[in-house]
Amino acid sequence: MAKSQRSIPLEHVAPVYVEPEDGYVNVQQGHGDHTLYTPEEVRDLAEELLAAAETAERS
Repeated sequence: MAKSQRSIPLEHVAPVYVEPEDGYVNVQQGHGDHTLYTPEEVRDLAEELLAAAETAERS
């Protein structure tokens, strides 16, 4: 019998829009959370995303 797949919440697959806003970076999704991040937090997220992309390319 095949393993059942877990459903992924929409906020994990929704498009992401990134805009600067009043000294913060507004990272929005069409659905899901609507959080403002500090520039430092966005840099941390970007580093994590780039690291994951590099790992995926090497796999």
